[in-house]
Amino acid sequence: MSAQTIRDEYFATLDHIGQVFPKLMNNLGRQGVFTFPDVHKLTEGLFLSAWTYWEGFLRALISNDLATDANGILIYDVRQFRYVNSSYRLAERILNHPDHPDRFVEWADYGAVARRANEFLGPHHRFVNALPQDADLARLRRIRNAIAHKSDKAWSSFTSLVSAPPFNLAPVQRRGITPGRFLSSHQWNGAPVLETSVHVLRDAAHTLVP
Repeated sequence: MSAQTIRDEYFATLDHIGQVFPKLMNNLGRQGVFTFPDVHKLTEGLFLSAWTYWEGFLRALISNDLATDANGILIYDVRQFRYVNSSYRLAERILNHPDHPDRFVEWADYGAVARRANEFLGPHHRFVNALPQDADLARLRRIRNAIAHKSDKAWSSFTSLVSAPPFNLAPVQRRGITPGRFLSSHQWNGAPVLETSVHVLRDAAHTLVP
């Protein structure tokens, strides 16, 4: 599988999310099928899908690179493999947690992914530079944590996020806020936060695989 195929499969997921969200919003309210709590909950699901597939995209991309990089630790040390797909299977085993599948490596932190790339891949790999979207990805990760963890720390981080630039929600706007309500009802760069979040993830993926 090529890096472009991995990217395009991720784009297909983002395209689907981009098609579903307007359907939710167009069916909201008195004349629609969904209530506001319905839309908030479903929007959280769309966001988590976009983020989870982002993690999967990073995992698949670095695994593919390790299996094909002539200067990476796998191909450099092993010139000939027994089977055509052996390098791909070995790359997955190298990158997986030693106790896989019971335990797994954290893929949500791009900085950690870049450090693993530095360890396993040759010089000048695609992960070597910070992404232009790093600050926005950090914001998305805080939203993701507020949905997935429900811990006091995650919630405090989320409320701090929405209070600060570029969102600047006033106290009255934060009353009763949920991640889903924030994603669907508030704006970021002139669009609902969910839509801009999808654009951030798409741009980041395109930066890694032009």
